[in-house]
Amino acid sequence: MQRNIQAQGLKESIAMAFNLGVWLKQQKGTEMSVSEATEEIKSMIYWNLNKQYGEACPPDLLNANVEYFLQIALLGFILPEVCLPDEELKGRLLTLIEAKADGAITQHPVGQPSNQSTIHN
Repeated sequence: MQRNIQAQGLKESIAMAFNLGVWLKQQKGTEMSVSEATEEIKSMIYWNLNKQYGEACPPDLLNANVEYFLQIALLGFILPEVCLPDEELKGRLLTLIEAKADGAITQHPVGQPSNQSTIHN
């Protein structure tokens, strides 16, 4: 059950990160470059994760998660610039990201040592 809760939380976090990038693109359009978006999204994600986990999360683990979710959010920011909107593509992309992340959870169940350096939620 713990694994199911963890996997569901990760799925939601992945979708939220992607949608954050889409939202920023809708808000800023072409007036914001990818490098500017990177900095803005990174600070938003850091703020949210730090608020949620704070002192309970070591800085290197927090930063690894910020980078992970930043990459996903940037997909949401960049895709509208390079291809036509396609809900099927978005769904498939999120499914592939979730499957890769879920594989990492499956390999290292909760409470067991892991070499993985992310909390993903």
